[in-house]
Amino acid sequence: MNEEERPGRSDRLRADCERCAGLCCVALPFAASADFAVHKPAGQRCANLTAENRCSIHARLRESGFAGCSVFDCYGAGQRVSARATPRTPGPRMPESLMFAVFRVTRQLHELLWLLTEAEAVEGGGEAGALAAELDALIDEDADTVLAVDVEAWRARVGPVLERVSERARRGLDGRDLARADLMGARLRGARLRGAGMRGALLIAADLRGADLRQADLLGADLRDADVCGADLSGALFLTQPQLNAAHGDSATLVPDTLVRPAHWPDTSSAGQHDAPRHRRDSRRGAAGPAGGGGGRRSGHGKRTGRGADGERNGTGAAGSGDGGPGNRAQRGARNGGQRDGRERNGRERDGQERDGGERGGQERDARQPEPQRSGSRRSGSRKAGPRQPGPGNPAGGSDAPGRNASDRRGEGRRDNGGGPRRRGRR
Repeated sequence: MNEEERPGRSDRLRADCERCAGLCCVALPFAASADFAVHKPAGQRCANLTAENRCSIHARLRESGFAGCSVFDCYGAGQRVSARATPRTPGPRMPESLMFAVFRVTRQLHELLWLLTEAEAVEGGGEAGALAAELDALIDEDADTVLAVDVEAWRARVGPVLERVSERARRGLDGRDLARADLMGARLRGARLRGAGMRGALLIAADLRGADLRQADLLGADLRDADVCGADLSGALFLTQPQLNAAHGDSATLVPDTLVRPAHWPDTSSAGQHDAPRHRRDSRRGAAGPAGGGGGRRSGHGKRTGRGADGERNGTGAAGSGDGGPGNRAQRGARNGGQRDGRERNGRERDGQERDGGERGGQERDARQPEPQRSGSRRSGSRKAGPRQPGPGNPAGGSDAPGRNASDRRGEGRRDNGGGPRRRGRR
């Protein structure tokens, strides 16, 4: 591999449909879903593929129900296999079935080659460069050799190399450890995520507007429907074209030089739609960034969307660093509980004041009423038996005071005695 073909700069690792025989539109299957409008088995030509092996709806894939096609990238495997299947010198062509099988394996190996060349660019060679050269030579072998490659074994070899490169590149940045974190729908707007370990993180529909993601390890992170408008992804580690294609950005989103800005991203951003990356507008260092765990949403791909509150839905916020942590939820619950207790105490005090007022009002009315009949030398314990008389302002004959209920009249039990027959004599 010569100097011009190093990490992310080689045409061999960038998809070029002009030099491809439309392999992804024939060799690969897809099922009817939110990503594809129809079902197509492997080996069958897509109905939208022209006789010249060009996509007839390429400019309107998403509007036509083929969002999955706009996300897919072959990492340059399509033109590499197409060139092998159609040799420049006279000779037999590679059978289509064999060409499709070789493409399916080569595409996976090219993805690993892309990651290794990115790692080589970060370190300027090293073990990543040696492994990339070995893998590149293997892809150039004959079809039978390529088909016999154990892709999973290669993944097992490449993974530790990428991890070591990532650790060295992020050393000293004090990035948060969010590897494999469930951050679906998380509110990370303007977050300082520089140097964060986000390998395999679930970031579906996450709000990453204006976030600083320089040197963040995004290997395998799921960015479907993530909002990266205005975010700084320029130095993100192991970010791939399919990940970028699956996200929603705009002209203010900074992307690595090795990737292409997706065609479905708008050219201009709406005013006030996002903030500039925080590291640009705030020179302070060490301030705590926003935390992650907002409620999830359901995206068009069948994911959760309904916004939750402050990460309570998945609780993915780092401890002590944001709204999603369990400690913060407990504090909010305690505050809410204290407020409810205070309201209940205030309500009880108001009830007591109303009861006291009712008793005083009843005493004043009794003072104006004639003295009840006496039995011997003692006063009777209740009023005269019979139906209660309507009170002032209450023609229905219910409570004596408007707006009062049975519990408010408990202080008058000595006078009313439940409306039962009057008892005379000694108590």
